Amino acid sequence: MEIKKTVDEVVSDAKAVRGFWAKLFGTDPEPASPKPVAKKKEAYVAVDETQVMADIVGQLTVFFKLQEQLAAHIREEEEKSKNVYDPNANLMEAALKRIMAQQQMAELEVTIREVMVYQSPPEMGALYSKVFEMRDVIGQEQEQARLKEETRQRYKQWQRQEARRNFQAKSAYLIGTTIFLLYLWFLLLLVNRWGKT
Repeated sequence: MEIKKTVDEVVSDAKAVRGFWAKLFGTDPEPASPKPVAKKKEAYVAVDETQVMADIVGQLTVFFKLQEQLAAHIREEEEKSKNVYDPNANLMEAALKRIMAQQQMAELEVTIREVMVYQSPPEMGALYSKVFEMRDVIGQEQEQARLKEETRQRYKQWQRQEARRNFQAKSAYLIGTTIFLLYLWFLLLLVNRWGKT
């Protein structure tokens, strides 16, 4: 679809988006070029909405992966603190690192909410609310899948324990039967010898 925009608006929009993503992901934005003094005539600029949306989704995906890595790091540090004793640990340093990570996480959430609400194209609709609603749905699905997997693992473990118990019981029966048969054989052998004498 062709959207009528001035060339200056397209250039400034592109630089603003590049500058925002560069600021967000820590890369240096391209240096700003001087703005032309004379205003150019309006022109038709072909914009591929699908490509723009795909680019936005790609950048958001990268952002959410980074956010998930930060969340995983926070969880890992909490688990390490709960389960691993380190006599050389500096508690103040650990507390400071954890607080900084939590603050970065909160800042990232605010930033992404603002970007998704105020800076996404109108064609994408209420992107923030839709994404977080879908995240909740997927979270519930993943929780159910996790519970099913845990149930499956417990069932397999129970089956292994049952197989071990059955093997032990059969071994005990076999040993008991063998001992009983040997006892009967010796008893018959003794009875047979006493009968001959």
